[in-house]
Amino acid sequence: MKSKARPYLLVIGIIFSFLAVFILVKMLRFMLFDQNASSLPINQAASVDKPENFPPVLQVSQLAEDAPKQEQEAAQWMSFDEMDLLEEQVGFTFSMLCPDDEQVEILPIEIMAWYPGIFEEGEFGIGKDLAVAWEHLGYTGLWIHSGWDFWQESSPATDLQYFLETNELNEVQLLKSIEARMNQCLRGSTVEVYNQKSSQKGLVTAAVRVPSAQVEELSHHTMDLVPYLASAYPQSGFAELNPYALLVYFCGRAALDEITDPDADYWTQTRFIIAIEPAP
Repeated sequence: MKSKARPYLLVIGIIFSFLAVFILVKMLRFMLFDQNASSLPINQAASVDKPENFPPVLQVSQLAEDAPKQEQEAAQWMSFDEMDLLEEQVGFTFSMLCPDDEQVEILPIEIMAWYPGIFEEGEFGIGKDLAVAWEHLGYTGLWIHSGWDFWQESSPATDLQYFLETNELNEVQLLKSIEARMNQCLRGSTVEVYNQKSSQKGLVTAAVRVPSAQVEELSHHTMDLVPYLASAYPQSGFAELNPYALLVYFCGRAALDEITDPDADYWTQTRFIIAIEPAP
């Protein structure tokens, strides 16, 4: 006798097949997203040794002449106000100027110095509590992920991104509102930079949002980032930046009234760069 077909088993099989395809598509999407968001455009000629070894491109442009003396650079290598950023996990608490001294956290993250292949190896993945540090002209910069990964885990800079981009309902705002948040609430705010051993006070003295149309140009100026931002965005505060400042670099979304870049992911349409100087 032939057994009767069991329709419910067929339905379950179809559902699981659709789920498997959905998961595979999602995994592929986030693998591509990782490659896009993680490609910090570090000049491949750049050295991650002590800062006295500037890449040849900086010697040609003479930008190194504007950097602090080599002894000062060595003393502040991968540090903020004498805090070693590579020693242990580092967190940030931003006390915004508006609304009503709201606090925004980047919870403690491990910071790794850049080296060739760090992005290709997948060590710096979306959703991981990590940042990549690189040195340029005596400044230390931190690339920190923002947004959500496949498992809906928040990346370290997501709360800061949401503070700048969204309203109380987490709706992305118009460009004018985003820039007002950045310039009126974030810029000038105080920051506590801390690890398990100590904490340092800082001030956000410069901030800029680079729109999608300028992201490609920005990617060519990693090793002269501060002079480039000072020139391209003269109102951003980077022209007056203290040589001991720490830069934080993370992705952003398109504003509600901006045209999106079809070649970029939803979370990687724009870039935010902020500078934190040690408080006096």
